[in-house]
Amino acid sequence: MSKEPEEKNVPEEEAGLAKEETLSLDADRDLEQENREILDRLMRLSAEYDNYRKRVAREKEAWSFQALEGLVLDLLPVLDSFERAIGAAEGATDSAALLDGMKLVEKQLAGALKARGVEAIDARGEKFDPALHEAFLSRPAEAGEEPGTIAEEIVTGYRMGDRTIRPTRGMVVVAQEEGSDSASDSEEE
Repeated sequence: MSKEPEEKNVPEEEAGLAKEETLSLDADRDLEQENREILDRLMRLSAEYDNYRKRVAREKEAWSFQALEGLVLDLLPVLDSFERAIGAAEGATDSAALLDGMKLVEKQLAGALKARGVEAIDARGEKFDPALHEAFLSRPAEAGEEPGTIAEEIVTGYRMGDRTIRPTRGMVVVAQEEGSDSASDSEEE
């Protein structure tokens, strides 16, 4: 009698194991399906990001081209004026007329740059500022001049908004050293 229940137990255990294996196989299939879906989403997101990067690069290139094209269109009339000035200068005998023509071309170019937000930095007499100026030369202070100021602009500087595009290169006034006048006077004699 005791053997019969054991025999019945064995098939019940096998049935339980089979049921667990079936559940385990179903869970594995579900996990595999979920992994495939996650991988598919990841690949789609990766492709979308790659397309986004390419689109942004194309748009950036187009914006750069449009900005450059606008600047070139503003400068072409200046080039035309230079060509006319050169043609007129070849047969001209009056240098005053040539000078007037060159001043007009300079004004036209400055206007084209100003229309783009580019302005000259007025530095003469201003306190030296390394964000706006570059000390190209220096000289001792003369009567009434304050050391550390720009005495003369060698090359005009330009800014666009708050940003310095090119600093003004200038001659900076430096404090006169004690006895430097008498030393240089005695050397000259």
